Amino acid sequence: MSSTAHHHQLTPPPNNNGGQLLLQPPTKLLGCLRTVGRPTSKTDPLLVAAIFTADGPTISRVDLKLLDVASGETVARMDRQGNGHFGVTGGLLCVVGDAGTAAVSVLDPATGDVTNIPAYATGDMTSSAYVFGHVPAATGDHKVLRVFTAVYDGRTIRQPCEVLTVVSGDDGEQQRWRPAPSPPVPVDTLDPRHRAVTGGVAHFLVPQRAEYDVIVSFDLAAEQWRPSLLRCPLPKAKRHCHSSSLSLVELNGCLAFVHPDYRAYAMDMWLLVDLEKGPAWVRVESLPLGKILRNKQEIMARPLMVLEDGRIVFWVRAPYNVVRVYNPRTGECEETVDFGKLTSIVGLYRGDLLGLNQY
Repeated sequence: MSSTAHHHQLTPPPNNNGGQLLLQPPTKLLGCLRTVGRPTSKTDPLLVAAIFTADGPTISRVDLKLLDVASGETVARMDRQGNGHFGVTGGLLCVVGDAGTAAVSVLDPATGDVTNIPAYATGDMTSSAYVFGHVPAATGDHKVLRVFTAVYDGRTIRQPCEVLTVVSGDDGEQQRWRPAPSPPVPVDTLDPRHRAVTGGVAHFLVPQRAEYDVIVSFDLAAEQWRPSLLRCPLPKAKRHCHSSSLSLVELNGCLAFVHPDYRAYAMDMWLLVDLEKGPAWVRVESLPLGKILRNKQEIMARPLMVLEDGRIVFWVRAPYNVVRVYNPRTGECEETVDFGKLTSIVGLYRGDLLGLNQY
């Protein structure tokens, strides 16, 4: 979604080389994450995937799988879940219903408890984006941000927002969606690759007509949009792909900007780090797309996590829905999961599984 940002404060990282802090040569990804990341566990998280079964144009069944991506093994599963918007926030799994009410079901895999929050949101559910996040502050709240896109008079775009605190147990029955401010510029509610949550802040990539795209951020603890727009690290003149191919991801607690350079057939990544003078982008070593993608039908890979041993996990959606693990030390890329059917990645689970049937 294009928009202009000249009416809002733009925050470039504090350097003079186009909005990025370049290390010569670019730093290793694992070393950088260990330096600036905020790991939440000594073990690798589990990947949560939603497997859809369609009956014609209608989704008739949704099964959730929790997988160890290094081995490809299914650790636990939850079959026959209701269809909707799935998310992971800390140690909870959530689904926002798509039946027009935005009621929320919360599953705690540590206990097996399921809490139904009879929350009602306003507006048309079909044009909403839902972002699930954990506030790592004193409260430790789990929250859902809803951004609803409405078009007035066929031209003016407005985006009302609502926030819900996700609670497991009896207290969840008292929760309701509450109003939140609209973003300073319109954000993309369609492409999940253009948003990511790190450290209790939801970030949205907003393509611009200007030289640099920007990132607008919502503070889940304060339930407010940050007034400053963060400039992306790469100018359009050096970007050899369409803006739809760019993505934001959370890697081991850090916000990563991912750029597939189709001219060099490489994947470039920048990590956002906090310095004394403010935020700065650190460029990490480029990865060869030819090692991750295996044929001309595969055009996009999304990094999901960096394992403790330094291997990088990628999700390659079209056309085969597979997970591949790339070893930057050896250059080898192993395919560990082949879903073989309509699948979406829900997120990463970092909690116990005591309340689930494990394999």
